[in-house]
Amino acid sequence: MRPPVTRLCPRSPSSFQPMTAALPDDVDSLTLRFVGAEEDGTPIHELRAAHVAQVLQGLVELSSDFGKAGAFGDGPGGSEVLVRPAQEGSFIIEVIRFAQDNWETATAMGVPSLGTVLWWATKSVRADVKDFDRLENGNVKVVWQDDTVDEIPARAWDALKKNKRRRKKQLRQIMTPLSDERISALEVTSEPEPAADEADAATQDATSFTLTRPDYNAARPEDEVTETHDVFETEARMSAIDFDDPTKWRVKTADEKRSATVEDEDFLRRVARGLAISQDDIFKLTVRRDTVVKNGRTTTTWTVLKVESHRKAARDNDD
Repeated sequence: MRPPVTRLCPRSPSSFQPMTAALPDDVDSLTLRFVGAEEDGTPIHELRAAHVAQVLQGLVELSSDFGKAGAFGDGPGGSEVLVRPAQEGSFIIEVIRFAQDNWETATAMGVPSLGTVLWWATKSVRADVKDFDRLENGNVKVVWQDDTVDEIPARAWDALKKNKRRRKKQLRQIMTPLSDERISALEVTSEPEPAADEADAATQDATSFTLTRPDYNAARPEDEVTETHDVFETEARMSAIDFDDPTKWRVKTADEKRSATVEDEDFLRRVARGLAISQDDIFKLTVRRDTVVKNGRTTTTWTVLKVESHRKAARDNDD
């Protein structure tokens, strides 16, 4: 069965224009255009509904995180992200962010647009930070590993450094349609931020950049891994013995049964020479417990470092 799709009819790239309907002063506008072709070479004319949902969810979460950090200059009320109706015959997803404060006033104070924040966020997963300096005007001058430079407001910079795993997840959501082989690029356009004066307005350009599949791949979240190790002593029975492979033993304590690797070479030599072991024999062991938590899943392994003593259960004498 073919998956459900959201139909967005494209125009040719040469005729593409963002929506031009007048927006209120408290609105920050961002336009996304996914570019691609069908197997027969015709322009792509539909996106999967599940992919569109991921795009919007990622944008909402990205905007919310930076809003809570104060990057947009909003007060406690924050801002709201909405989607505008698609134009007939267009291939556009247009998102508008209603700011709590007047948008012209906010940008005159150095508040970035959602499009600019998206650019910084995608840049941070493409290139590591080479160096940064806090400037007298309160902004942060960031030099990336590719030797490009951005001046980022302090609150946006602080938000950019936090929750890197979450940020990658959001970016991957926004670029989800790029996982479809038919989609080759995401063109992002943000309306020009209002200039402080007419002279600046004459040279003010829209934020515009293109993301491709390597950008989508770069946003793959890294595994979240935590490792802990502890050493303890316990008494246990050897419930399974492998004379050929010391990594396949099993030990049984009063509380649990565990696979274990035996690293006590002296004990292994004694076993190889014919040490008699029954399932009821009791061993005093020094064990290292290695615990790995990967993306919320826990794996625990035991390693027997030393077999301190061994007694026959029937007569309690040490060997």
